[in-house]
Amino acid sequence: MLGIDEDFEDTPRYSDNPEFESIVEPLLSNLFEMNGHLSTLQQFIKTLERNQEQGNVKSKMIANLDKKSVFHIDEITKLVKVVNGLAQKISSIEETALDKSQVISRDKLIRDIRYSVQEFQDARKEFTTVSKAMNDEAKVALSQEEEEARKTIGSGQEGQETNEETSQQSQSQQHMVVIEREALNNEEFAYQQQLIQERDREISHIESGVSELNQIFHDLGNIVQQQGHLVDNIESNIYSVADSARSGARELTKAMNYQRGSSKRCLMILAVFSFLLIMFILVVLS
Repeated sequence: MLGIDEDFEDTPRYSDNPEFESIVEPLLSNLFEMNGHLSTLQQFIKTLERNQEQGNVKSKMIANLDKKSVFHIDEITKLVKVVNGLAQKISSIEETALDKSQVISRDKLIRDIRYSVQEFQDARKEFTTVSKAMNDEAKVALSQEEEEARKTIGSGQEGQETNEETSQQSQSQQHMVVIEREALNNEEFAYQQQLIQERDREISHIESGVSELNQIFHDLGNIVQQQGHLVDNIESNIYSVADSARSGARELTKAMNYQRGSSKRCLMILAVFSFLLIMFILVVLS
């Protein structure tokens, strides 16, 4: 037991590392903010998926959700870059400058970051998938509406040519109604076209950052693998020390039991010797 204690005393420990603490604090803060945006984004994606399944792809609520999702994606992308930079800094600190608890904490932190980045990758993929599907459906619906509008206009013009007996006042009223309806349809048509074009640009923008995000995820994976070896060594040493302590305790127990047994044997020999001595004295005296 004394040997084990001396080994621990000889091992240098650094319970206070200013550099480590100065990185951990902003790292945790940015990771917390990133996970908050990610959670909101995942909720938005589920709502978009439900509406897409119901065929609701052209409402203003959907357009608003789409824009908010893109905002959260941009914010998370910025935070991923910041967190990755801090992760690279904290991983560059030498193991000898940290105590065992800090090494294990660092490894867990890097793993948490990598998990969040993986979640973000999956969320981006889901968003682009549902966004593309909704855009395709919106394009088809818009094309059908455009075709129907052309047929309606064509049939209206034919009706005007064959119906020459209609009064001039009635023709003027119909013309006004058609103009008002067409103006409204043209405005909605232009709005839907704009939404489709914006969504196409958003999808292209998101997809353009995939390679950079994949590289960050790969770099974090390398750090996890490197730090994992250090943690495994620490855990191995801890288990080795624990085994040594248990083994030492067992040996000490055996020694104490042996000592107790030896003491009993000595007392028995002494008692027999005393009895024989007394008997000898009595024989001599008699």
